[in-house]
Amino acid sequence: MYNRFLLVLFPENFLNMTTARKVAYIGIFVALSIVANMFLSIDVTPTFKLTFNYVFCIFSGVIFGPVVGFAISFLGDLLAFLLPLSGGIYWLPTGLCTGLLSFIPGIVFTSIKFRFRGGVFVKTAIAVVLMYLIVTCGLGALSNYMYVKLIIYADREYTTVFWVYLGGKILFSSIVSIVNYALVFALIPLFNSIKSLQLRIE
Repeated sequence: MYNRFLLVLFPENFLNMTTARKVAYIGIFVALSIVANMFLSIDVTPTFKLTFNYVFCIFSGVIFGPVVGFAISFLGDLLAFLLPLSGGIYWLPTGLCTGLLSFIPGIVFTSIKFRFRGGVFVKTAIAVVLMYLIVTCGLGALSNYMYVKLIIYADREYTTVFWVYLGGKILFSSIVSIVNYALVFALIPLFNSIKSLQLRIE
């Protein structure tokens, strides 16, 4: 029972790594998460930024499991904010939602076992649908709404209700999600082809 529970929290490949390899890979992924949060974005319009952070969050969760994946993405978001190039006010709910972008695919991949060819893509599809519903359309949107209401409009009345806010934001959020999810589907075969990494996604 204990081993089964452990394998839900941590992938077998990760558990079988040496401590040195675990530390090295986690450090690399935290660094990649920081870079993704700070630099990997495209300004499409003055108010719409296309980011690629989802890709690193998903891979962190899939490779390291829900617990470590969550920690990597949360730390990447926090440390990116704390570095000198950042500004503004750190919003903890957004950091937690960033962690969920790793936790959800992590728990899907450790909990569901498909033995047929292409099963990895079915699990990826399940994960991205859950991420889209729970984070993009749910908790993440609510976090952004509360940030606008409590921080940006701190001294003014913000009368827009959440559902109206979500309706105006969902198109752009969906575009970001679709681009990131498509990249994940495209990168999985490439990632698995690099045998030296010893981090096969399955």
